[in-house]
Amino acid sequence: MRSYNSLLFKLFVGLTMATHTFAWGHRPTNADPSQEFRVHFDLYKGYLIVVKGSTGPLKNLNFLLDTGATPTILDPRITRKLHLDGTPVSIAVMGGRAQGNQAIVPNLEIGPIQRSELRVVTADLSTLQEELPIRVDGVVGLDVLGESPFEIDYSAREIHFGPHPLLAVSLPMRLVFGLATIEAEIDHTPVRLMLDTGAAAFYLFDARTPRSHSDSLASASRRKPGKMGDLTEEEVSLHNFKLGGAMFGVTSAILINHRKEAGLDYDGLIGPPALGINLISFNLKDGVLSFSSQSLIEKQQVVDLAFRPKQPQG
Repeated sequence: MRSYNSLLFKLFVGLTMATHTFAWGHRPTNADPSQEFRVHFDLYKGYLIVVKGSTGPLKNLNFLLDTGATPTILDPRITRKLHLDGTPVSIAVMGGRAQGNQAIVPNLEIGPIQRSELRVVTADLSTLQEELPIRVDGVVGLDVLGESPFEIDYSAREIHFGPHPLLAVSLPMRLVFGLATIEAEIDHTPVRLMLDTGAAAFYLFDARTPRSHSDSLASASRRKPGKMGDLTEEEVSLHNFKLGGAMFGVTSAILINHRKEAGLDYDGLIGPPALGINLISFNLKDGVLSFSSQSLIEKQQVVDLAFRPKQPQG
């Protein structure tokens, strides 16, 4: 798990071109916006979402869906097969800047989603094979997924594209350089987090967190130092974590010593399964995120049972 997270922090998180000029391309051409489409996915390690897709004449490709990535990434194997010419580009990553290549693919398809003339970044994804039993051909980000409302059902292992009702908890969502961010509270301290389906845990950036808040976290936690590439990590316990109207109570997180900010405008990132979220909905057009969590449902059932009036006997 950690080796993928290391790669994620070096490359995928906040992956965005330095100029921020990439376009989100065309909207789906054959999908009825009033209908819902269901796409099955395979789930690896409890959080990594992989679907089948295609680009150009290449079919049955494995695409990792990652709401913490934009623009979409293709392995150089794929761009070579498509005979695409790449041009150098500077990419903002966790550790600062990295050099990569960008290209324009004629089309990319996932279920009902069809994108044409899509601008992508090429990056070697072979490292993912150390963690996954399959070969990943691309990482599809919000530049593709965000054109349509979509709902991820981790229990059924399905993505629902199209309109759907709000879930139990809803809150505003804002795009920061094309990435979905939300407001949350940790011990009554406001923080902005990125929703990242490619993340295994809840990560907080020490350099982005208010100093007084970071100190209180450290004093109340049991430190477990570790390394994620060039970043230092430690495990902490958050005593009160609030997301929308949902209070999660004591929550585990990983505090990252993030020395270089690389222009990132959020305080951390979180993978939905890390909070026990089994159903999550993204509507970028309306700026709304909603979710339901089995753990929250179970807690509410306990409360309801405790306060349920006793039935008269006889």
